[in-house]
Amino acid sequence: MADVLIKNGFIATMDRDANVYRRGNVYIRDDRIIAVGNTGTVKGTPDEVIDAENKVVLPGFVNTHSHLQQYFRGLYEQIGEFYEVNLPMEQYRQPEDMQYLAMASCAEFIHSGCTTSVVIYTYPDGFAEAVAASGMRAVLAVDIDEVDLESLRQGSYVYVDEKGEAAYQRALDLYDKWHGAENGRITTLMAPKAADLTRPELFRKCKDFADKKGLRLSTHLSQSSREYKQVMALYGNTPPKHLHELGILDDKMMAAHCVYATESDLELIRAAGTPILQCRFLHSPFVRWMDMGIPLALGTDDFFHDMLQLIRENLMGQSFRAGLLESAEQMLGDDRVTSRPYLYEMLELATRKGAEAIGMDGDVGSIEVGKKADLITIDLENPFLLPTNDPLTSVILYGSSSDIDNVIIDGKIVKRNREFTTFNPKKAYSDAQKRVEEIRNKLFTDHPSQKDVWLRKMPYMKE
Repeated sequence: MADVLIKNGFIATMDRDANVYRRGNVYIRDDRIIAVGNTGTVKGTPDEVIDAENKVVLPGFVNTHSHLQQYFRGLYEQIGEFYEVNLPMEQYRQPEDMQYLAMASCAEFIHSGCTTSVVIYTYPDGFAEAVAASGMRAVLAVDIDEVDLESLRQGSYVYVDEKGEAAYQRALDLYDKWHGAENGRITTLMAPKAADLTRPELFRKCKDFADKKGLRLSTHLSQSSREYKQVMALYGNTPPKHLHELGILDDKMMAAHCVYATESDLELIRAAGTPILQCRFLHSPFVRWMDMGIPLALGTDDFFHDMLQLIRENLMGQSFRAGLLESAEQMLGDDRVTSRPYLYEMLELATRKGAEAIGMDGDVGSIEVGKKADLITIDLENPFLLPTNDPLTSVILYGSSSDIDNVIIDGKIVKRNREFTTFNPKKAYSDAQKRVEEIRNKLFTDHPSQKDVWLRKMPYMKE
């Protein structure tokens, strides 16, 4: 590996002291940051220099909750209902899919500046191979559930022991093969899918293994009214109370969504120190959760892994929610309004606080001496971003992933001047498109009614 100097950039370290160097340098040796500061204070003889004039330098984004479901794109958005379409479509996943889809997925994460991503998938082993080749950093997990998906589509929960055991064994195999691989770029966690889809015995097995190996546990929690009703019917508790009584709700567990959590549920979550992973449920009161003291982080979830877009969506969603719920006195006042997030706070959620949620803040999430060299540069030289009075505001409100011109992960430049350095993206996109069409055709052959719904909304796709 080589020494890399990033010079003359607007450096937002995102450290706990909110240090910003309006014109500064970062010096990288091998996989670590060895110096950061104002221009003139960071010296060395680098092998490569990145001139960051008119660029913002940030720690890479930490994407705390994502799935490899790009093959749903253009289907689910048009015909989708989570339990009737999204989950049942998962049965079309095959282990060999990643031979065709994995590199395109890596390209999306890297292109959008996600230098660390938590990726939960049914068969992640093939994706791990692409992660190793592409240079991205990933925390991988097997989606562990035990419900027959076709029965679920028809409205009933049928639990299948063999399905859950097979998924649990895949999770153990994933840990044995990949945890700590590639200089630690690939790690794992345990991911029982949800309290309505994974029964208590299997949830406890996942928790016990995670505790034994020092892993985090991630689950979907209070994500739907259907989950709430099923868990209440089976166990007489809300999903958070159910996991609390199982001894699973703690600060080593991450909870995605929580939009159907009651006030008493939120108090349990706060007391446990469980981070909530805010994704694209834009009506959720996530800023109030933050003000309650609940740890919070961001995740792109299913189809579109663009963190800048996610930040903007949540800003707009919370502002809209505030306008609906707040009184005139609140909206006219100068004090902090719970429903309105600050821009810098959102950037913290996408970087350092994301790293805290997944237990990796000792290595990633901020630009500090000794941490892993995971950084991005964002080119301001376009009419949407310059001129500006504050580069960070412009990037958050008006920037796009296409403005991210350099991505460094583990000290290696994996995207240089907007070009990938570790693989051919055009081949990756072509391979993925062919596979997606095969999966779509299989779905429509088995479920012609779904095809009819899709074509009514998209008649231009008729053959």
